Order: sequence, then structure tokens, then C-alpha cells
Amino acid sequence: MTIGAPMIRLARAILVLLTLLPTFASAQSIPTPSEHLEISIGADRVVADYRQIRDYFAMLDEKSPRVVVESLGETTLGEPMIMAIISSESNIANLDRYKEIARKVSDPRGLTDKEMAALATEGRAIVLVTCNIHSTEVASSQMAMEWAHALATATDAKTTRRLDDVILLLVPSLNPDGQIMETEWYRKYLGTKYEGGSMPWLYHHYVGHDNNRDWFMLTQKETRALSRALYHEWSPQVFVDEHQMGREGPRMFIPPFADPVDPDVHPLIWREVNLIGSNMAIRLEEASKAGVIYGYGFDAYWMGGTRNTAWWKNMTGLLLEVASARFATPVYIDPNELEGGSKGLAEYQTQINHPNPWKGGWWRLRDIMDYERIASDALLEIASERREDLLRNTMTRARVAVESARPREAYRIPGSQRNAATAKRLAELMADHRVDVLVATNGDYWIPLAQPFRRFVEELMETQRYPEVRLTGAAEILRPYDIASWTLPLMMGVSIERRPMPSSVDGAPRLEPWFRRQPAVAPPLPSATAYAVEYRSPEAARAVNAALAAGGSVALGVAAEGGLVTGPVPVELPPGTFYLDAKGAEAARVPAAEAGLPIIPLAKGAASATRLRAPRVAIYKPWRASMDEGWTRWLLETFGFEPKSIDNAAVQSGKLPFDAIILPSIEKAILETGKAEPDKEKMNYVEERPEKYEGGIGPEGEKALKKFVERGGTLVAFASSTAWVIDEFNIPVRNVLAQAKPNEFSVPGSLVSIEVSNDIPLGWGMPAKSAAFLDAPIAYETALPAAGMERHVIARYPEHAANVLLSGWIAGATKLERRAAAVAFTYGKGKLVLFGFRPQHRAQTHATFPLVFNALWWSVME
Repeated sequence: MTIGAPMIRLARAILVLLTLLPTFASAQSIPTPSEHLEISIGADRVVADYRQIRDYFAMLDEKSPRVVVESLGETTLGEPMIMAIISSESNIANLDRYKEIARKVSDPRGLTDKEMAALATEGRAIVLVTCNIHSTEVASSQMAMEWAHALATATDAKTTRRLDDVILLLVPSLNPDGQIMETEWYRKYLGTKYEGGSMPWLYHHYVGHDNNRDWFMLTQKETRALSRALYHEWSPQVFVDEHQMGREGPRMFIPPFADPVDPDVHPLIWREVNLIGSNMAIRLEEASKAGVIYGYGFDAYWMGGTRNTAWWKNMTGLLLEVASARFATPVYIDPNELEGGSKGLAEYQTQINHPNPWKGGWWRLRDIMDYERIASDALLEIASERREDLLRNTMTRARVAVESARPREAYRIPGSQRNAATAKRLAELMADHRVDVLVATNGDYWIPLAQPFRRFVEELMETQRYPEVRLTGAAEILRPYDIASWTLPLMMGVSIERRPMPSSVDGAPRLEPWFRRQPAVAPPLPSATAYAVEYRSPEAARAVNAALAAGGSVALGVAAEGGLVTGPVPVELPPGTFYLDAKGAEAARVPAAEAGLPIIPLAKGAASATRLRAPRVAIYKPWRASMDEGWTRWLLETFGFEPKSIDNAAVQSGKLPFDAIILPSIEKAILETGKAEPDKEKMNYVEERPEKYEGGIGPEGEKALKKFVERGGTLVAFASSTAWVIDEFNIPVRNVLAQAKPNEFSVPGSLVSIEVSNDIPLGWGMPAKSAAFLDAPIAYETALPAAGMERHVIARYPEHAANVLLSGWIAGATKLERRAAAVAFTYGKGKLVLFGFRPQHRAQTHATFPLVFNALWWSVME
């Protein structure tokens, strides 16, 4: 029997239908987030917490062949961090192969042009989307569930093609701890006048909003977890980070970014950023989503955020920002409340980068989610259409980075320098970033520049000079989005040099990243009368505090000591050397080995030393959450101190059983009253909080802190808090820049030179000259104190303005000439220590950590 063409077509159609039936059945059986969680996702006042979100993704992993959920590790507070891998069934079955291709694409050394072309043809575009790093910006964590469901269940040709071309890595929350905190806080006050108000503590246990400032230093668990997946395991070509912004401006920022631009980023990055952003803008406009803007607020210069850091590693990184509601509560924005005022939109109006302004009205969680979803789909659209371009361009950028380095050009980090322990930390940090670091037999670290991440290495090793971009010749420069300097050797107090790498280093072992590094070997200590740890690095604090915690005896040398070290070569131990007994040295053995610190056996004990005990330290924690407080807490805990947090009530009680209290950098008015200083040029409306979370230390707290110092305590103040100390305590010092206007003095987060009095206890462990991070108009003039009060200038700025700036940007450097940068006073039986700069800035400025530690040890020195 002859089968006709109609029958053949029917048979083919039936065959296709039978092939698709499992997909249809699978899609039918996968509930939406609302159905699974039995709440209306995206509705007013409804929000799923992270544990519910994780539960939903676990269900997708179980029921959809397109979704695999992978663990990234644990958060600071122990929550599981997850990432969903979403793609076609075929791609999911071959993830190992596509990861291998992505790895080669990110590092094409040794590949021929033909092999690179083959990888671009075979590979899949890998796209990472991170949501909700800032926990008040909750919409993306809700959108992620709906987007994942849509991708898991779609049967249309457009979506299935995208899933064939693209592997999506979706992180529904990059800060699960904070998402849980904020959701619980919101639910607690639903239906009250505090609904949607801000939480009185940090939404990351340590660093709050600054969790998006940690991406070159990698201090936090969440940062490291994602960095491992991002740079060591998946190597995506595109990275998008979804955020929210203020309520009274445009509805959504999408790239292109605003000026200035870092010229060291490969221009193909900007072309791809602009291409993807333009496609998002078109799709949003097609959907009648008003208020979309580009070239606004967020610049293309700053290093430190999630997707920013990726630029220098050849990845195309984009930021999305959508206007906020009141968490999940809708807000009504009157047209008169809409405003410009940021880079790219001086007035709220129609202009080329903002062609369709939003007119005002109700703004809801659902609106935010819809804008995010359209932009996210537009991202996948471009990644699918330009799959081969994205892969090929990534290889091009990596190859250019390798080939543009001069032969054998490298950075050398001497292993035997004064601050050798922190030099080791710097080398390890580079390896953590997937930078090639070679360890020479003499202990030096070499970073060859002929490697794919060359631009990243140079960006962190070289000094910055912030570009003075002006919209017109007479206009002020465009200010940095965040800070203007991130030169790691200066920040960490490490000496480096750029020079040709000797051939003897070829074949030297590579330094491994943290998750593959072997634990340090801590050899047994030789028998000795006593032991010494030289104070040349802040890492010494880890060993010393371990010794103190174990009940060992620790003394701090107050004079140079000779003849203590056995051996043919005389060794003089400087003032500030730590002397440990056998018990203390044994407790310090492992942390010292981990830091690369030698413990020196001594033939006899020090003749001139003062006994130390572990200082009892408290950090003031205001109810207006302070990131500086959180960073300080993290730093002290990490280096072995055991700080306690004290709030307003604890201060006011006067029961302060501490040796030292730290006031982190907090505005004077907030410290006193809990509210910012009124600004006559701005609206000063402040939303109320629950009564127990209102106020500052008040008059009672002020009296209590004065008594604390008078009776023998040490009060340590950073940056902004020093204004309160100067006003409240009768001490001979003033901030000469207190009234300076921005056009007279400005320093937007730069590294400046300080000269340290390292011959006094407050300066021990420091070199004579150091870099310090300055971001506020603070410089001191002191006067001769009365009898009975001692005054110490711990650090001062150089005599000539030309020597002030080391990296970044500054205006009015002459106003710092010869001024004091940090000062200390005795006061009654106690002590006051004032830092005009922040010596612990974001736990990045290792160079000045010893100044913090010294202030705490000074509190227990007689």
C-alpha cells in the first residue's frame, strides 16, 4: 500500500506530539510560586521569606528537568546559599562539558584560532543573575521564583531556543540572612504605623549595605561563596546584579552607565553592556513601562561591587536598579515629589537618556517585579541571539590581556619584607581571585602579567588617579559613585615592584585559592626560656590574642632588647615586640604559622616589658544601623579580640565594665539623639520607629562615658564620632576642616600619606610612613595641654601638599599640611584616642590596623 503525503505529515505531527508529551506533562505538574507557597507572590503586603524561596527552588529541582539547584555554601548565620542552574534538558545533561568550555573561554592560553572558533560554536552562553544582595530590595527575590517557573514550564519556541543557547545561573538571594531578617521585621509591624519602616540593625550580620563593597577584598562568607562559583567553577560571560533604588526619581536604571569610565577596562565590555542595556530599554518601552533611564547615577569606574569587579576579569557586568516601594507595601508618589539631582538627571524631565518620565501615582512591589522580569527576559534574548559573539569576545579580551603584556613582565611581592605576613595575605588574596601567583624558592611571590586577568591585577596593584570629567569647562567634576582608590599594596602596607620575572621562577608552584590551600604546618616549638613575636604586621594580633585567650603570659617590650636571641648574628628586638611564655607560645603556634609569623625562641626574657592582659572591649551600636560598627566588630573578632556590643541603654546605665569603648564613625547628632543633623536645604522628615529603637545616648549616656574615661577607661573614636568627643571633653584639639566647604576641601575616599610616631606605644607595629584611607574633612590642630594631661600626635599629614595624595583624588590638600591625623590624650585616669581617618575602613586597610589594636592594648598598659 502506498502511503500518501498527508499521512506522512500526520505521522510526523503525532511523533512530535508524543515527543513533547513528557514536557507538557512535566510543565503541567509544576505549581507556580503562589500555588506552592499558598500565598499571592507579588501582591501588596505579601512577601516570601528566603526559607520559602529555597523550598520553592527545591521543588523545581525535583520536578523540572530544566532546573538543578546547587549549594554555594553557608551564610554568616548558617543559612544554606543556593544557585539554580536553568537551561534545556540537553544542556543540563551536559553541564560538565559546558563548564569546561567556559573555563577555556575565560583562559584561552594555548588555544589556536581554530580551537577558539570551535569553542564559540559548541559552547553555551552562561549568564549569572544575582538578586537581593541588599535585603530591603526584596522584589528580585520574589521575581526570581516566577521567572524560574516560567523558564521551567515554557513550551513556546522562543523560550525553548533561549534555553538551548543559554545556561542561566540564578541566585535568588545573595544575602539570605538579611532577607529573613527584613521579612520578619516587615511582618512583625504589618498594620501598624511602622509598616515598611527600616530595621534598626544591619541586614548583614557584619557589614549591612557594604556587602556590595567587599568584592575585591573577599572578607565575608557570602562574597567568597559566590566568587568561588563565579571565577573558579562557572566563568560566566555575563553577570547581572538586580537592585532597587530610591522612590522619588526614575523608575528604573539600566546601562549604559554614567561617566566616568575606567579606561583600563576592555572597550568590548562597554559595547556589550550597552547592547544588552539597550535591548532591555526597548522591551521595557514596548511594554509601556515609563521612567526608564540610562547614564544616570551609577558610573563605570568604581571597583568593589559584584558585577563591577568582573569587568576587569573580562566579564560583561550589568547593574539594574528599580525604584522601591515600602518593602512590600505600595506607595503613592505625588508628581511634585519626583526629582532629579543625580548624575545624568539634574532636573526631573524628558531628555535623551530619560525619554519617557513616569508621571507619578501608585508604585507597588508587583511593578518592581514586572520591570525586573522584562529586563531579565531581554537579557536572555540577547544572550541567545549573540551567544557566539559573547563567547568569542570573552576569548578576545582574555587573549589581548595576555598578549599585550611585555615579555616576562610581572609583579614581585618580596616574601622577606618588613610586613611579610601581610604580604602573604596579599598574595593569597590574588590567588583567591583566580590570578596566577607563583611561589619562588626564596619565598617571593610573582604575579606574571601575561595572564587573562591582567587588567584586574594592574587595577589593584597600581595607584588610581580619579579622572576629572566635567560636563562643561567650568563645571565641577563628576563625583565618584563610591570611593576613588583601591590600591591594595598601599591599603595593606605591602611593598611590591614591577619588573621582569627571572627564568628561575618558571615552573614554580602556583599558590592555590583558599578552598584548595593546604593548612599551614605549625612545627613544634624548641625549648626556650621565653619566646618573641615581632610586631611588624597586624597579623601579630592573631597570635598574641590566642596566647592571651589560652591564659598565657604576654608582655609588650617598651624598649629595644639585645642579646635575647641565641645564634651567631646579634638580633635586636625593637620596642613593641611581644614576649610570650611557653603556654602562650604554644597557643600562638598555629595562628602564627597560618599568618607566616615566626615565633622566636629566646635565651632569656625581656628586661624592659609591661605585662598585657586581654582588653575588655565594647563597641557602641546605635539604632541607626552603622556599617562602620559592623566592620569594626568583624575586624576585632577576626583578629582575636572579643568585643561586646553596647546600645543606648547599656551606655546610659553607667555599668561599663570595659577597658576600652569604641565609637565607630557616627554623625554627632545621631550619636546624641538618634537623628541626623537637620539640613536647611532639604526636607528633614524622619519616620518614627518603635520607641525602644529611638534616640541616641542622650545626656545620661554622655555623662556615663565621661565618668568611664575619668575613672580609667579608654574611649576610641573614629572619624565622624570624634566631633562629639571634642565637644564633650575639654581637650586641646580642634578639627580645622570642620567648617570647610566642598569647594575648599574634598576627598571622596582616597589613600593619603601619614607620618607615624612609631616610637610610642600607639604607633608600634607601624612603619614611619604609611597610607591611610580618608573620606571626610577631618584634620587636627592641637595645643599644649595643662599639667596632668598628656597629648600624643599618633600620626600627621606631610609637610607639603604635593606629598599628601597617594591614590585617588583630593581637592584642598594644602589644608592637610602638617596637621595631625590621629591624636590621643590622657584624661583623668583614662585615655582618649581620636582617628580623623578610619583606620579599619571596610576591613581593607591592613596598613593601619595596628593603630586600632594599639589603642586597645594601650587601655590595659600601665
